[in-house]
Amino acid sequence: MTAYDKALYLLGMREHGRRELELKLIGKGYDGDEVSQTLDRLEDEGYLSDERFCESYIRSRLRRTPEGRSVMVHRLMAKGITSAQASSAVATYYDEHEDEIDGIFRSYAARLYEQKGEMKARATLMRKGIRLTDRSR
Repeated sequence: MTAYDKALYLLGMREHGRRELELKLIGKGYDGDEVSQTLDRLEDEGYLSDERFCESYIRSRLRRTPEGRSVMVHRLMAKGITSAQASSAVATYYDEHEDEIDGIFRSYAARLYEQKGEMKARATLMRKGIRLTDRSR
C-alpha cells in the first residue's frame, strides 16, 4: 500500500491534521519524502485540511468533555496545529456557536455541581478554562 493509499484510508476514518497524519505515516515506515509529497497532493486535492480538522476536533471535544478556549487551543497545538491557526479556529468556532456552547457549558456545570459539590465543581471548571457567563447560571 502506498503512502497515498494509507493516508486516504486514515482520512476516510476521520479528519486528521497535516502533522498528525505525517507522524502516523512515518510511524508506519513510509519514507519522509514520499510522505511530504503525499501530504502536499492530498492538500491540493482537498482531502487534507488543517482548518477542517480543527473544526471537527473542536466539535468532538466539546461533545465529550467541554473545555474553554485556551485549553482547546493548547489541545490543537499538541496535535501539530500552529498557535495562530489554533487560536483562529477556536475563536471562529466558539463565536459562531456561542449559544450552543453556552448550553453545553451550563449543562456540564450543573452535572459537576450535582456530582462533586460546589468547591470541586468550580475547581474542575477553572482547570478546563470554562467561565460561565451571567446568563449561564
